[in-house]
Amino acid sequence: MNSLTCKCVPRSEGVSAAELVRLFPVPSIAAHLLALLHEAGIDGFTLRSIVVSRNDVPVLLLPLFETRFDLSLFLHGWIKKSLQAVGRIIPAFFHPRVLGVGLLEGEWSEIGVDPDIDEATLQAAWHMALAALQTLAEELKSDVVVLYNFNQYGKLPGEAVKKFNQVRYRPCTRMSIDFSTMEEYLGRLSRGAKKDVRRKMRVAGDVRVVRSRAITPFLDRIYTLYLKTVERSPMALGVHNRVFFEKVCDMIPGAQYTLYFVQQELVAFNLLIVQQEAMLDIYFCMEYDLGRRSNLYVVSWLENVRTCVERKIPLYYVGQGTEKTKAHLGATLIPSSIYFKHRLPLFDSLLVKQPAAISKILSRLRFWPRMEIHGHRN
Repeated sequence: MNSLTCKCVPRSEGVSAAELVRLFPVPSIAAHLLALLHEAGIDGFTLRSIVVSRNDVPVLLLPLFETRFDLSLFLHGWIKKSLQAVGRIIPAFFHPRVLGVGLLEGEWSEIGVDPDIDEATLQAAWHMALAALQTLAEELKSDVVVLYNFNQYGKLPGEAVKKFNQVRYRPCTRMSIDFSTMEEYLGRLSRGAKKDVRRKMRVAGDVRVVRSRAITPFLDRIYTLYLKTVERSPMALGVHNRVFFEKVCDMIPGAQYTLYFVQQELVAFNLLIVQQEAMLDIYFCMEYDLGRRSNLYVVSWLENVRTCVERKIPLYYVGQGTEKTKAHLGATLIPSSIYFKHRLPLFDSLLVKQPAAISKILSRLRFWPRMEIHGHRN
């Protein structure tokens, strides 16, 4: 009889690189991304894993993060001050301790699963992992347990979410590269979109594009552009340390930077993972005013589509955020969800019984974009 054991470890301690790759097999990049996140760290977050092993061999891995989430970060002025005051009175709601399952980077979160595991063993492993998650939440005095940013590809079983409430999160976006030329791509856009793209390219100005995996001379500027982009973002979840951008090309196969220069100044960068199966757009960060005047968002989009066409890469994953713009340019949406459970049943009941009202309030307060509540190209 197979012996299952379960433990919670710092980062992914005790799980080798080869075992991570086995649990997150290609074409997933989660194994390499998780290793990078665990080495680089994220300010304000503690990273862990729940690992279930069979005969001392890992068969299930849940990536974890822990943080205290300050809802007032998304507000300004008197509303921010008011919420901070209320948060001191009821911190469990407005400044909660969050224990999350999922990845803080990438298109969506994934669970690491041994591809050869049988269904009965997998169910038993999930039972142990969820029990360990609950125990950890109690030990950490977590206010909210979250299954963060999961979709149909994340290997999250239905049984695992039965006791959680569901929130529709920002969808991921993807474009199928089922055309062979850029003219064919432009021809598929709506008349308005095609006209808009052509106009923006005409006035883009003199932009120099450099692709590179060796970015040491530009690292300070890249990190500054990233921090400025995070400051503008209404939904930034944590801030990467500089080492993330320094080591990403060494630790993730296919990772590369596209650098955009205007008048010899590095105005924007695009961090991509380029593999034959797909291109993933991880970050696009730019100096806002000059980048917008040079239409660098559209310039970079077309540069990436052109790369996919030339290399016959069939899928371009474009990340979350600015969904209307991406749909305008030909991308389709992949629904994503957050599942949550508050330790105080009253808050769970409020969110479940009044979903439309809560969604409207939170959207108007700019906690997050408007989304529906059910029972990283920015």
